[in-house]
Amino acid sequence: MNEQPDLEGISLGERIRLQIKSEGPMSLSTYMGLCLTHPQKGYYTSSNPIGTKGDFITAPEISQMFGEMLGTWVLLQWNFLGRPKTFTLAELGPGRGTLMADIMRVVAKDPDALKGAKITLLETSQPLKDLQNEALKEYDPIWISEIEELGHFSQILTSQTLTSQPLIIIANEFFDALPIKQYQFQNSNWHERLIGLQGDKLTWGLSPSPLSEEFADSEIHQHLKTPAKENEVFQTSPLSKTTISKLARLLNEHSGSMLIIDYGYETSQTGDSFQAVADHEFCDPLANPGHADLSAHVDFQSLVQTARQTGAQAGMLGDQGDFLQQLGIRQRAEKIIQANPQKEVQIISDLARLIDSDKMGNLFKAMQISSSAKAHPIKAPFEQLENLANQPDISHGFFGREGGCSPAPFDSLNVSKLTKDAPENISQNRQIVANSLGLPLNKLAILHQIHSNKIVVVDEGFDFDSSIKADAMVSKVGGIGLGVLIADCTPILFYDPKNSIIGATHAGWQGAIKGIIANTIKAMENLGADRKEIIAGIGPTIWQENYEVGEQFASDLLEKHPQAEKFIAIPKNRTKKHFDLPGFVRSEIKKAGVIQISQTTQCTYANPQKYFSHRFATHNSAKTGRQIAIIAIK
Repeated sequence: MNEQPDLEGISLGERIRLQIKSEGPMSLSTYMGLCLTHPQKGYYTSSNPIGTKGDFITAPEISQMFGEMLGTWVLLQWNFLGRPKTFTLAELGPGRGTLMADIMRVVAKDPDALKGAKITLLETSQPLKDLQNEALKEYDPIWISEIEELGHFSQILTSQTLTSQPLIIIANEFFDALPIKQYQFQNSNWHERLIGLQGDKLTWGLSPSPLSEEFADSEIHQHLKTPAKENEVFQTSPLSKTTISKLARLLNEHSGSMLIIDYGYETSQTGDSFQAVADHEFCDPLANPGHADLSAHVDFQSLVQTARQTGAQAGMLGDQGDFLQQLGIRQRAEKIIQANPQKEVQIISDLARLIDSDKMGNLFKAMQISSSAKAHPIKAPFEQLENLANQPDISHGFFGREGGCSPAPFDSLNVSKLTKDAPENISQNRQIVANSLGLPLNKLAILHQIHSNKIVVVDEGFDFDSSIKADAMVSKVGGIGLGVLIADCTPILFYDPKNSIIGATHAGWQGAIKGIIANTIKAMENLGADRKEIIAGIGPTIWQENYEVGEQFASDLLEKHPQAEKFIAIPKNRTKKHFDLPGFVRSEIKKAGVIQISQTTQCTYANPQKYFSHRFATHNSAKTGRQIAIIAIK
């Protein structure tokens, strides 16, 4: 009778050798899983591998700036989701908790986001859980050990009803540690690479039987651009694909977004990227199982395709360096240097390590997954005026800068193509505002505004892809949205409920002086409107206390509008003249015969966190975007 060996006192390497002797050669995925996550002897379960005292350093351990930029991304997604009162903020493989702590320092700048964030950490290592608890105890984190548990913790009980709350998920250097399989091309066939024994030493070998042609076609050939060469290696990660599929389905179910940052390839390719690191040095991955970090480059193309198969939206955000710079990491570094000039050399060095192309900047990539647009159409907050909101046959909204996807300085609902924001961000933001009012994006008319008095009639034959130069639109066609862009100028929405005719006007001081308001009302009248029936709504604009003007401006205004003297004044504690643009606009509307007028109550300049303000940005040497006001006949 054979005695079973006592496994308690032996190393993980010896356990693996015993398993190979008993069961035959082992797949690389099985080997990686045992080395990294064996309950007693695994690399992650029995030690603290991260940091200067561990085996490797991750981006969060290099500089606080990395986590702060991801915190900015989290706030953008939270606004993107409509500022939900509660949401799950999850991190997969959170290390020492450093990254989440840095993220939360930024999230805490918005009290509503801080209050709503429910921190959830996917972790199986008790030593790391202890470190995470120390770093994050003020946020009362929850730990989970399986992806599926995210769905459970994203259900909240509200008024005795189980309601789903959105997910925002971070995965930094998580997928590179998930087990892979490798295949090697030899003698015109693909074979799986296996780990066997040569004497008592772990060694590489190949499966004696080649892969079936069907398997090779589905798993390998479809990803290759050229025929395989002798001894070429191709690797896949079935667990990564399974994990991404689960996460994408959870996002579709609960709504939300996920950010993945890791080193790897944007497109699938051949090559052996399996590696081991111990004491900050590369080493033989078979030499000392359980005592080195094992990882492989991530195949992002495979992850994107897998996520999209669930119906989720997925795509690459570019290299880490570009991604962090879009979020404002250079500006953040400058501020930290100003506060800590004695650390300037170190801060510049840390920044370079994170974003330079010859360091982490190009090697690491960023990818985003978002919930299905069909399942959860993303919407943004907007303001309405009661006199227009009470009209059942139209929809309207004055949008601010919140609820979009653009990074700083265009954060976040920038809809202007004339800014230096990325075109894909602008397109997505326009889709969001259309979703918010229930309009098809291809029926949203937006002009190239030039501070003129020109009007456009939008009818069934209007070219919505055009960029007509004008500053106001009128229409009597249902299902069409009229949108004007603003960043201090005055947006005006008009509606004649009796004759079902709408108008939208961009009234800057130049257009207002030139007669854009009277021209809009006249154009509505030409379509059949009655100016006595028209309702007007004035949206967010710059107010007099923040609109300083020069003597020449005052002279030009009074030359054309002598009665406008009351709209130019020197406010208390000021020395220069200021112009009351919304007051002047209101008087022009009344002068045109429209008496039903209402107005929003906030100044764009005084609320730069809520609205884009060109003048505020100029005074602060910054860039800014444009918000939109829309009206449509249903």
